[in-house]
Amino acid sequence: MNQAADEYKNSLYSELSKIGKGLSSDKRLEILDLLSQSPKTVESLARQSGMSIANTSRHLKTLRDANLVINIKKGNFVVYQLASKQVEQLFYLLRDVGESQLLAMKQIQQSFDITEQVKTLDLSTAIKLLSRDDVQLLDVRPEDEFQAGHIKGAINIPMDQLSEQVEKIDPKKDVIVYCRGHLCALTNQATRLLNEQGRHAYSLNESYYDWREFVAQQ
Repeated sequence: MNQAADEYKNSLYSELSKIGKGLSSDKRLEILDLLSQSPKTVESLARQSGMSIANTSRHLKTLRDANLVINIKKGNFVVYQLASKQVEQLFYLLRDVGESQLLAMKQIQQSFDITEQVKTLDLSTAIKLLSRDDVQLLDVRPEDEFQAGHIKGAINIPMDQLSEQVEKIDPKKDVIVYCRGHLCALTNQATRLLNEQGRHAYSLNESYYDWREFVAQQ
């Protein structure tokens, strides 16, 4: 037995397992999803994930231990963000593998589409529609996420403000709605709300990241 080789191998696998631990919680995955949209404070992450600040902080510590997130002091606030572009890619790759390998994920998504009774678009169809003058793109994420990066030409009306600001949506134009992507229910809900208010809306259940990656490959 080569003891030095075994110690080397075991040490590396032990370090690598920290990544697995960081990813082994549904709430930590949600935090990574939120941070893939924009940097956020603990308070913002807690509010948007429905967790207490204390519980959110514990999850962030695990993610920091795995070097998946970093924090930066900004004035009186500590702001968290993904540690690197690779972490963002890792999160979306994990999502894609889940959708490919876990039948229940697709069933949940398809069932929700049917329940909300909305028309959905894929990225290719959405891009073709946006070449028309009578189509507008609506981003229903919070303003900080929109400001951090959005699809060119999109307007921003956060979901919690949409019902009061429907008049900003031109009733003569078709609307393509997007939010945080496959793991977010708000795209379909916003689309249904617009249709109930007399607009003609489609759900693009893809994230800004998905859009960027798709366009880059064209």
